[in-house]
Amino acid sequence: MAANNRLKAARVLKGMTQLQLAEKVGTREIEISRIETGRANPDGETKQRIADALQKPTFELFNG
Repeated sequence: MAANNRLKAARVLKGMTQLQLAEKVGTREIEISRIETGRANPDGETKQRIADALQKPTFELFNG
């Protein structure tokens, strides 16, 4: 599964909207959308904040 699909699946399983995730991460909703659709590649710090918000290891969401 592509990284963007893993991210979206994890977010949906947590019952979170893109806006809710963005607020937890400290970014904008459009940034989460861009990451999920593969139009943006977040830096390491943002990846870690997203993983923390979704309670997943970063490698599970972004590697492979």
